[in-house]
Amino acid sequence: MTEHFIITLRVLDRVYRLKVRRKDEQIYRDAVAEIEKKTTQYRNYFSGAGSDKLLEQDYLAMTSIQALSETVELDSENKHFQNRIKSLISELDSYLKASK
Repeated sequence: MTEHFIITLRVLDRVYRLKVRRKDEQIYRDAVAEIEKKTTQYRNYFSGAGSDKLLEQDYLAMTSIQALSETVELDSENKHFQNRIKSLISELDSYLKASK
């Protein structure tokens, strides 16, 4: 049985209470720290003229797009490696069967 508990996270001055597995607590806290870091980077990058039109949700959206783009890229790379591993296992199986 997995132990869940409620944690409180603050993202861009909003408070969120989430039920998470105890072993995953640090992952969530690290994710929030990364969100804060990335939104600050975007806020600083767009701090010139016209930045008064950008809302916190805009910075959060940019952060989300960047994070998910990186996730999609990693998933694609993982799929490539998984397919390569399956191919190598198949070759090894064929070799072992032929050598009997």
